[in-house]
Amino acid sequence: MSESGCRLGSLTWDALVKLYIETGEIEKADSILNKASQQLNMKPLQYDSLLQAYINAKVPIYGFRERLKADNMFPSKMLAERLAQVDAFKKTAVSDLLD
Repeated sequence: MSESGCRLGSLTWDALVKLYIETGEIEKADSILNKASQQLNMKPLQYDSLLQAYINAKVPIYGFRERLKADNMFPSKMLAERLAQVDAFKKTAVSDLLD
């Protein structure tokens, strides 16, 4: 839609990210989130949902903190706690590689 010239608001981007998260396509949701923040110079509402999807999948999320910094977003206390949960997955992934 955005490629055809339609202007999408933050609620539309938010709905698209939720749709991909609910279908289990985490990478696509991440891509949509990145595209929305780059094209429209806006801050989408779905950082928390995307992070929760990675927690549910028990998969490390690389570059998330950097994205927050690039978008001038400061994590809330709850978001910081969830980031700590995801960091534990990185340690597990590295130890699995070493075994």
